Amino acid sequence: MTQIKSDLICEIIRKSQTHFLGKKDWGSPTLSEACEKSLVAWVKDNAQKYREHYKKELSQYSSAELGGILKTLDEQGKDLNDILNNCPAFAEGNKASI
Repeated sequence: MTQIKSDLICEIIRKSQTHFLGKKDWGSPTLSEACEKSLVAWVKDNAQKYREHYKKELSQYSSAELGGILKTLDEQGKDLNDILNNCPAFAEGNKASI
């Protein structure tokens, strides 16, 4: 895998994970203590699995396709669960609730 492709995948996953967490209302700069604990629990239990899941799936795409995915994430605020049609959605373990 080229460095550019690897960097694209990392940025796609970072942006997707940010949008994914934002849907849980964890994107606010003024989180309550309970929300902050839920966020930390989610990251502890799921963040690495999320990255690994999508890194494997995204490695099948060309750099041009990855650029299109990144553009979609930028423009639409969606996460990879929303835009990858031929990929199983990320399944959270130990779902944290607010």
